[in-house]
Amino acid sequence: STRAMPRTVLARTVLALAAAAFAVLYTTLEAPASCPHPPESCFFSEAYAPARARFREAAALAGATLHQLNITADLTIDVAVIPANAATPPTLVHMSGTHGVEAHAGSAVQLALLKRWADAPADAPSSRGVRVVLVHAVNPHGFHCGRRWNEQGVRTGTAALMQPM
Repeated sequence: STRAMPRTVLARTVLALAAAAFAVLYTTLEAPASCPHPPESCFFSEAYAPARARFREAAALAGATLHQLNITADLTIDVAVIPANAATPPTLVHMSGTHGVEAHAGSAVQLALLKRWADAPADAPSSRGVRVVLVHAVNPHGFHCGRRWNEQGVRTGTAALMQPM
């Protein structure tokens, strides 16, 4: 007759195999030193400061009005508004970096959109009566430090100020 392996032995075995697999993958996979795409088509920035500078430049080229909220001397939340040709337009809002650490992807999306709209204004939502608001780095501290929380230790993606009505 066959006998079942005790759960603790099974769990330890699975954990050991997972650790060994991770060690093999970790030592054999190499991350690229930089973006593998040509510079003009790579929208990912390696850090907060260059992402902020690129966002501001792309916003200006796309004809956006740029607003800035200073968090610290070096950290800002930047908002680019591309107006629409309508009195009360519908509004598209895109925010990047709420969780901080994921801001690289959201920032890249915003840069790609701004470049596309600067290169082909007829493709921009504003040409069809839609105002565009791009909020870059909702959590600039988290983006800068690679963390989910802001400079006050608050996880901006899950925390909310609750005040009685």
